[in-house]
Amino acid sequence: MEKLLLILLLFCTGIRANAQSVSGKVLDENKKPIPYANVIILSVKDSTFIVGTTTADDGSFNFKEVTLGNVLKASFVGYEPFTTVLSNQDNLTIVLKEDAKMMKEVVVKGNAPLHKMTTEGIQTNIENTILSKLGTCEDVLAHVPGLTKKKDGYEVFGRGTPIIYINGRQMRDATELERLKSSDIKSVEVISNPGSRYNAAVRAVVKIRTKKAVGDGFGFDVRSAYYQSENVDLSEQLNWKYRHNRLELFGGHGYSLDNGHYPSKTNTIVQTDTLWQQDFTIEATEKSSIFKNTVGADYQLNDSNSFGIKYMLNFHHDSPLPLTLSSDITANGTFYDHLNTFAMRKLSHRPSQFINLYYVGKIGKMDIDFNADYLYNKQNDHTTYREESRNKVSRTVTSDNQERNRLIASKLTLGYPILGGNLSVGAEYTYTNRNDAYSNPENYIPSSSAQLKESNIAPFMEYKHQLSICQLTAGLRWEAVRFNYYENGQHIANQSRSFSNLFPSISAATQIGGLQMQLSYAARTRRPSYRQLSNNVTYGNRFLMQSGNPRLQHEYIHTISLGAMWKFIQFGISYNDRRHAIVYWSEQDSHNSAITRLTYTNLPSIKTISTQLAFSPTIGIWTPEFTALMKKQWLTLHTSTKTYKLNKPIWQFSFNNNFDFGKGWLLSMESYYIKSGDAEIGSVVRNSGNVDISLTKSFLKDRLALRIGGTDLFHTQKEGGISYTESMETQQISTYDSRQFVLTVTYKFNTSRSKYKGTGAGQAEKSRL
Repeated sequence: MEKLLLILLLFCTGIRANAQSVSGKVLDENKKPIPYANVIILSVKDSTFIVGTTTADDGSFNFKEVTLGNVLKASFVGYEPFTTVLSNQDNLTIVLKEDAKMMKEVVVKGNAPLHKMTTEGIQTNIENTILSKLGTCEDVLAHVPGLTKKKDGYEVFGRGTPIIYINGRQMRDATELERLKSSDIKSVEVISNPGSRYNAAVRAVVKIRTKKAVGDGFGFDVRSAYYQSENVDLSEQLNWKYRHNRLELFGGHGYSLDNGHYPSKTNTIVQTDTLWQQDFTIEATEKSSIFKNTVGADYQLNDSNSFGIKYMLNFHHDSPLPLTLSSDITANGTFYDHLNTFAMRKLSHRPSQFINLYYVGKIGKMDIDFNADYLYNKQNDHTTYREESRNKVSRTVTSDNQERNRLIASKLTLGYPILGGNLSVGAEYTYTNRNDAYSNPENYIPSSSAQLKESNIAPFMEYKHQLSICQLTAGLRWEAVRFNYYENGQHIANQSRSFSNLFPSISAATQIGGLQMQLSYAARTRRPSYRQLSNNVTYGNRFLMQSGNPRLQHEYIHTISLGAMWKFIQFGISYNDRRHAIVYWSEQDSHNSAITRLTYTNLPSIKTISTQLAFSPTIGIWTPEFTALMKKQWLTLHTSTKTYKLNKPIWQFSFNNNFDFGKGWLLSMESYYIKSGDAEIGSVVRNSGNVDISLTKSFLKDRLALRIGGTDLFHTQKEGGISYTESMETQQISTYDSRQFVLTVTYKFNTSRSKYKGTGAGQAEKSRL
């Protein structure tokens, strides 16, 4: 840590005497702001570069502690450069004149660069680019470097699933990405090393900003999507808003139907006093339908103060979920038994509810951001296993698993300019109460009732300051956690605990000519989910059970990152050390070594390095995007049977293409390829890939859009891996009905960005539930 602080201080050296802050705005001849203009400070002696920045959306810029007497230069494509010698003025208004010669020779279609580095991460501009024509926010995110679209969401390479914010409010429901149109998006920022204002369990953040709101009155948009694979999936959405003066009422109502088919083959080898081997063939189908509703209100007291409320109510339709499992079992190489298991799951849900209250305001120079959240959900899983044995006794196993979650969270952040920088201080509080009851009337596995209560209070502070050649950001977060575990109504002292941790973060961002760089360090955590902490045992078959581990420790993660960007080229490298890493594990039953219980454990450390190289130029109507990613870990895994070296890197390549033919025609092609390698306690044993294509045509001045396409055209989106635990090796190959035809129709009328500014609280705690 001391060495890193020294590196960051050296990175930011060069503070000069006789310095003062200089700020201002860059405007065109019509007094309109010019965003993304280059503003740099040059040495008066030899014109060497000292420090630089780009203007914000309102054309503003700001330098801290620059030396008087040097030269300030402002420039932008299509305009004549402006230079001036810095004197005692601290607020400049710079007016750029059009370059008549250049304007005769070229036509400038877009003002903003596609990508730029911010003090937190890398921002991709969407407005006035080809990305704004793709359709939905989901389509846009698939083209953002560093983001990878997965079967059930998105992943920041090397960081895992990110927390997504839309205009400062955390996204609660993935269908929000479908509802948000690409034409309404201003920018997308990917933060791979979040600072102290975010929960310490948040390892990556995606911030989506939309365009400014315009106009009053009533507006709505509707979207209907049809997906045809082996089954039919549907997604229907209606969003509406009503505005009058400072009041906004809004709502969203959606229905989704997802049918899935998930065949897989699994082989397990268990080495105990007997060598047990099972070969599984699994046929699982899933049908999920949900009706989601959101209503809310927002009121602006004035331009700086607003408050609002949002209420979400989701209804799940209960459908049976059949599963068929066929397995052959051998003992020391000799046939032992053949099992056919027919399972039927019936899930029943209470309507899930979520409420958010917020206030965002400004008193004098102090910024205030307050959020309070309440979440409630409950479900019951009733499963019947009919297990037919060829050589042994057949049996029927029934189980009931009831879960109920309640969460209360609040977060307050105060910001104030101080000592030439900006200080943010605040605190976040969460309280969770989870009830998890499991029963098996036949007593093949123990019935239990667990209650988990956890409170977390986390004060934090973050300070940003513009030094002579870099923007320095330093933060500190302290989280105090109290966890209580109850089983069958009794408090279990040795499985309950209280602890606290400090999470420091520091980063420095600078620009040298056209090269932008950022160096950062952050300490973070990963806490076990409540399912991972539960001691309840779930039945698989007579040889396999699954449960959590109430003794799991949380991970403490150290991350050092370096990012750089030059024109349309991006590069990033990061080093990650996960202390007490949480991984899958296995244990043998003390009374019968043939029975394996899958659970979780902590490993001392898993160290990884991740790199990324991305190219995203624009060539006429063609916008290609090529990204190469590599993740390599260092892990020597010791089990009771063998020691494994898991150090082989995983490579991932993506190649996306967009063609804008004009007149509303847009062609998009996306592809990726993943090469086998090692990850955590196992290996990806087969290469995989994916190719998608879509064609979009817009009508009526982009109010109506029709899109047709296909996903996973060559049906290559498969997963194959092998994992190593205490006494077991497991190899699995899974496929999905991911190849599908997609038809989408979208219509919008008088739509605009929501004024709602609620950001939510307890983000990491919600994901644990």
